Amino acid sequence: VIVALGATAVRGLLDVNLGITKMRGNWYTYRDVPIMPTFHPAYLLRNPPAKREVWEDMKEVLRKLGRPVPKTKA
Repeated sequence: VIVALGATAVRGLLDVNLGITKMRGNWYTYRDVPIMPTFHPAYLLRNPPAKREVWEDMKEVLRKLGRPVPKTKA
């Protein structure tokens, strides 16, 4: 599994021109390897509420890897 952090990473791997907001949270494939695009850490520093979306993406990565997903409080 590859976690692509930000639009530049996604464009470099997938040669697409969609925005990261539209792509994040969805699975893509690069050379038969699953890719989960998500926001770049610098974006999270400027937009802390987006951390929740990244956490949801990371939970999907854990599921894809067959790893336990931590329980979170609502």
